[in-house]
Amino acid sequence: MEFKANEAESLLQQLMDKGATATYLLSMLYRQMRLIVRARDMKRQGIKEADMRQRLGVASEYVVKKTLEQAARYSMPRIKQVYQQLLETDIAIKTGKYSEELALNILIAELCQRAPVAA
Repeated sequence: MEFKANEAESLLQQLMDKGATATYLLSMLYRQMRLIVRARDMKRQGIKEADMRQRLGVASEYVVKKTLEQAARYSMPRIKQVYQQLLETDIAIKTGKYSEELALNILIAELCQRAPVAA
């Protein structure tokens, strides 16, 4: 797995400069994690990629393939950890602990760390 924190921070800044809000960005990250979990489960059940597309509600085969690639790279403990980090970021923004931009930058830094995840 690649950990491209600088690239991720640059993309975040571009999205925010174009008007993307923290709420929108967090919802998209939550959505992607849900797709990864569901795709992992469907693959485990032996569901064909063509059927996954409809069940996941995605428009293209490419999205299914990329989601399956991501699902293969993430363990369930890592997925749970990412969900926890997303929740903590959301709470930090909503309670005013951090500004939206700072909270998202902290999230990126945490997600890009190479530290192993405890099971």
